[in-house]
Amino acid sequence: MKTKRTLTVTLAMLLFLSMLSSSALAEGAPEAFTLNECIAVALKQSPLIKSAEFDIEAARASFHISKGALFPRLDANAAYLKENQNIPYIPAQATNIPAKFSDEVYSWNLYLRVPVYEGGRLSRQVAVAELEKAVQQARKEFTVQDLVANLTNTFNKFLQLKELKKAYEKSVEALERQRKNTELLVRSGRTAQVELLRVEVQLAGEQQNLIKTDEAIIRTKNTLAFLMGVQASDVRDITGTFAPVAEIKQADAYELMKSRPDILALSQRTEQAKRRIAIAAGKRYPAVALIGNYGNRAGQGLHDREEVWEAGVVATINLFDAGITSSEIRREESLYKKAAEELRLAELKGKLEVDNALSSLREAENRLSVAKKAVVQSEESLRIEELKYKTGAGTITDALLAQSAMSLAQANYYQALYDQASALTEYKRSTGSIGVTQ
Repeated sequence: MKTKRTLTVTLAMLLFLSMLSSSALAEGAPEAFTLNECIAVALKQSPLIKSAEFDIEAARASFHISKGALFPRLDANAAYLKENQNIPYIPAQATNIPAKFSDEVYSWNLYLRVPVYEGGRLSRQVAVAELEKAVQQARKEFTVQDLVANLTNTFNKFLQLKELKKAYEKSVEALERQRKNTELLVRSGRTAQVELLRVEVQLAGEQQNLIKTDEAIIRTKNTLAFLMGVQASDVRDITGTFAPVAEIKQADAYELMKSRPDILALSQRTEQAKRRIAIAAGKRYPAVALIGNYGNRAGQGLHDREEVWEAGVVATINLFDAGITSSEIRREESLYKKAAEELRLAELKGKLEVDNALSSLREAENRLSVAKKAVVQSEESLRIEELKYKTGAGTITDALLAQSAMSLAQANYYQALYDQASALTEYKRSTGSIGVTQ
């Protein structure tokens, strides 16, 4: 019984601490995130960014490995050998100084190797590793820009849905007032029951649009939290406006596109591939190194220990390898050509993305202008139809159609706002100039 009571108390304490930590996290989050704050949290919390940072760290380590191959290498060795018969562990040094034999051999030595010439392979491997650091840095920058673009689009979608929800709420309120007025007219016998049914059907449709928008807001908020790398409960609300569109010059867009992080990364990959051709070709040249070896050998019981050392120059050159080196060179040449084509493809794709983004931006700006006029016209039409219905000069059908037209015009307007903001974000993504403007 005592054990069960202790377990219950422990579980209760754990539950209380969990609720306390969740409450503290929620209290630490702002009531409404701005776009700047969303991006700041994402850059700190997103697994995508952290993964890219680890790639940079790995590239730095590879650079130090390649650079270390240029320096002398010193190794310490120790060995113990047990033989089935006595062997000469120290050879004879003269006719009157015989070899020393033992079935146990102890030895230790220090081995030094200093590279002198490797056909340029070592220095080129350092250059390739240094380029890899730049590649990973560019990839991280591209990941950051891609994340910021996706987060900005999601943030703007959230803004659109919030404004759309306000419009639907106003429409529902107006239809509820219309329903009450129609109920009074039905009771007084001034209009038919079918008129009330029409209003209720229209009201149910607007309520459904409101519910649909609420659910879309929840999904968008979840997506925003995912991109930020936090829990959905940490994002309560957002605040901001759609970014204004500044004047864009097409010539400048193409210049910006050339500095996109993904294109820079492919450019550096191409340079890496070019240097690897020289590394493979370097295997045809001799490798020269200085070596030194110093140590001791001893027999059974560590008796008759003797100092041994050697120093000299070692040169190695490949005479025949069945065409392996030639095949490696051809392979690296093919990979270089492939990298060059991938770079050319990325540049062509980048230009296409810039052109498409500019086209989408022009289309969105025109559609937004039309949507603004449609909203003004629909509001005025609704005002006229409601006035006509109240004075008996119009029908409830005309009023409901005008209400529906206004809801559609408002939905189209907010969609056009989002499309313009999305087109602007895609333009910045395609030119590598994505940043925080809100």
